[in-house]
Amino acid sequence: MFLKRILVFLIVTIFATSHASIGGYICPYSRKKFLEIATRALNTNTEDISVIYFGANSFKLLNEALPKDLKTASCEKLNKLFKPTADLSTLFYGLSTNKLLGCDSKLSVEGVVKIAQEALQSDVSSVLDLHYASEILTLLGQPLSNQQKIVQLIQAQLKTDDSVLNLGYALHIAALLGNSGKFIINRIEDIVVQADEVDGKLLQWEGGLSTTSQILTGLLKFPTSNQLTQVQADKLGNYLLSRTTVQTPKGVSVLLEAVTALAASKISPVSISIAGPTSVTVNKPELRIQVTNILGQPLKPTPSPVVAQSATRIADDVVVLAKQPLSPGTKESEFILPLKLEPGFYKILINAGTHAATLNARVLGPIEIKNFEIGLSDADGSSVPKLEKITFPNKCSKILKGDSGQNLLVKFTLSQQVHQAFLRLSAGKKEIIFVAGYESNNQYKIEADLGQELPLSDTFTIELIIGDSIITNPIRWNVGNIEVKLSGAATQSVGPKIIRSAKPEIVHMFRQPDKRPAEVVSLFFTALTLTPFLVLLVSWKKIGVNFSNFTPLAIPFHLGFGAILGLFALFWLKLNMFATCAYLIPIGGFTFFAGQRLLSHVAKNKKPEKADK
Repeated sequence: MFLKRILVFLIVTIFATSHASIGGYICPYSRKKFLEIATRALNTNTEDISVIYFGANSFKLLNEALPKDLKTASCEKLNKLFKPTADLSTLFYGLSTNKLLGCDSKLSVEGVVKIAQEALQSDVSSVLDLHYASEILTLLGQPLSNQQKIVQLIQAQLKTDDSVLNLGYALHIAALLGNSGKFIINRIEDIVVQADEVDGKLLQWEGGLSTTSQILTGLLKFPTSNQLTQVQADKLGNYLLSRTTVQTPKGVSVLLEAVTALAASKISPVSISIAGPTSVTVNKPELRIQVTNILGQPLKPTPSPVVAQSATRIADDVVVLAKQPLSPGTKESEFILPLKLEPGFYKILINAGTHAATLNARVLGPIEIKNFEIGLSDADGSSVPKLEKITFPNKCSKILKGDSGQNLLVKFTLSQQVHQAFLRLSAGKKEIIFVAGYESNNQYKIEADLGQELPLSDTFTIELIIGDSIITNPIRWNVGNIEVKLSGAATQSVGPKIIRSAKPEIVHMFRQPDKRPAEVVSLFFTALTLTPFLVLLVSWKKIGVNFSNFTPLAIPFHLGFGAILGLFALFWLKLNMFATCAYLIPIGGFTFFAGQRLLSHVAKNKKPEKADK
């Protein structure tokens, strides 16, 4: 029992101290794309300073120098757009952009310090306003005075709205406040638990890339708070790598801010990936593996040892390699794994210290044709076929001659199994292709009934075609020729004349309309619809029409009511429901207010009469 507990403890310890690495890094292709987006942002004719900021910030995070002409044009555009009386966000982006570009001319910042200080003391300032104001003063080299007041404002705003985005801004403000900002440490655990996990591999905060970047960069400014575990950091790294398809300047900027901060942290994810092509050959079996951070930069210190824990052939799930150490490569973060294996696809488990990753690689090798035989046999199997052995790349010693009562028989053996093995018979523009059937031990066979398969009598060229994704020498071998003479009946039964002409027009058949009722019935029901109007006229004749109480206020109401009736008639004749509703809203509103005024007038006139009684 004691030994069993010890074994369980060791297993748990091993799994607890090892974890997977992230699935890739910011590759050169992504860096090139990010630079193109940043360049377009700086070249854009825009009046939004934030666009210029995101472009300049991306250049800095990519550690790329700005072209001189682009820098000059961006500085001129910034000087033209920047106004010291703008809102806090514009002031922040303007001052930050000026610092990133390193412009020779200084921006006019008169009154900016006062605006920022007032925002930091105002009870109506949002957390975002406090964030921009504190960043502005820091950029201008001004101290954040009355820090307790700022802390009180942040806490008051978080009581009202403690969304993850506001908490992210609060993290950045607290980092600028020094010791006064330690209040936010009590909220860090609450921030971390609000992250959403996707498929057990990705971790993000609600709000997408911008929110996740804001929170992550804020959390990493408090390295002593143990805010994130290594597993969580790896999942965040995987999420950031999944967003490398961003196409906007802001998306690129916030992504680079997050990955740069994560790569510089103590919980920097480890990327174990294949450097260069994922295929090696039998002659050059060295597979290059690199162990880097999320930016593709060398890790210091590099996790060790770096070992190929296992290599499994995907075709049959057989382990062909185990616990093979990797040797250092030419670069600091590069390691070499010699895959001296048979051609095929392999799944390789690499361990680098406590990190692990499963990589897919391919070993390529040459193919060899062995024991190739070709000949003719009787279709009814009445005689033993006579086959000629040919060695690649030679041709058949004579022209084969066959008829409609014979089969073409081909047998050959390859040095390994392939996915594509065909026999092609061609004569001029006519061709027919037969698929080689796999038998066993890499043996293939093709048997073609000449009378059934060939369209007409002719001399055909025979070619063997061998191809596969794991061979380095695909083969197209001209084996020889075969002269086929088919009987008249066979010739007529196959190979019909091909006629290429316009196909008959497709005419849609509409459903026949239902039979309409007799004209008398239609007129009768039309007359019935006029019955209410006739009843109204008869009633007016008997009772009479009282115009004594008529008021001009009734005219708008009756006009509106008549317009509604007319609209219904148009709906019945040609309008659809959506157009009718669009017209009915204003007409109905007008009629409602006109009727309200009319009823109010009638009610006022009746009140004196009741008083007299």
